[in-house]
Amino acid sequence: MTLGLLSCLALFSFWSIANAEEQKTSSRSLASSTEYSPEHHAFQNDKLAPAAVQRFAEQQAVTLGTANAEANWKNAVLDFYPLGPGTHSWLVQAALDGKPIGYMIITATEQGHLMLSEYGQGEQSPYNNELLGQALDRQHVNLEALLAAEGELHLGYALPLLAYWKVEQPNQPALYIDATNGDVLPTELLKLLEADSRQGSSSITNLSTAPSGSVGPLHLRPVFNPTDNLLWMTSKPIAANRVQDVIQHEENQEIIFSADDHNVVYGGPLPVSGYQVWHTDQEAESILYVALGGKTSIQRFVPLSTLQQNGQFYFLKP
Repeated sequence: MTLGLLSCLALFSFWSIANAEEQKTSSRSLASSTEYSPEHHAFQNDKLAPAAVQRFAEQQAVTLGTANAEANWKNAVLDFYPLGPGTHSWLVQAALDGKPIGYMIITATEQGHLMLSEYGQGEQSPYNNELLGQALDRQHVNLEALLAAEGELHLGYALPLLAYWKVEQPNQPALYIDATNGDVLPTELLKLLEADSRQGSSSITNLSTAPSGSVGPLHLRPVFNPTDNLLWMTSKPIAANRVQDVIQHEENQEIIFSADDHNVVYGGPLPVSGYQVWHTDQEAESILYVALGGKTSIQRFVPLSTLQQNGQFYFLKP
């Protein structure tokens, strides 16, 4: 199974979510459709994401560009892919001259406000086609045969941080695969998450965007593997009101994020590998985005408030 084939099939999944009437279109015909042009690109984005989402993503890209001029986010081409089910989230892939420079995941809250759920820098994406292929091989699923039999492949995203593939096989239970590491996920848990997502979904007809802001410099920490020293598992977590100060000012401390029983949703435990502070102009507040992973997994920048919903932080060497 080649990476090129997987890329085509990923495109099939993106399109099938956005336009249910075209779910039976073959991956090859989609991949080899109209040659790229600015007009065609804009048309595709209009079909895959509301205008408010596109404006919000462009705003965030400009903001990221102010802090990382080398990545050239301001001039990046943005591609939009809806993530299901019911969460009203979109994967935004940023590329410059055909080379990936980063990604964003944008989510609509229950109140209809758009938020930057996470982002990443560089060529990696939370949806790794190679890991998907390896996972399907382990499950003895042939993707070409699956689609030929009218099976389906979808991108899923469950708040707060779970990126996954949903593989629907004819006359069989759906298979769920963690998109960031290729692990097979518990079916019952994913069904519950999907049901919750559908019930709590917001209207995408009246989305509002956040005020413009700025972002501080990128601060990176050395990456490590949390399993190298397991003493942290028996220690007390860092007090919640101290976490932000520790991440920003105790540079010599190696810090681990763990959601304990919820680690399957967060892909944890994961090392804290950096941070970046975002500021909103009108509300005079700041949001700390914590970088997780980077050694054995993709590095993902996530709001501290999101991580503290179910998880805690520990010193690697208590």
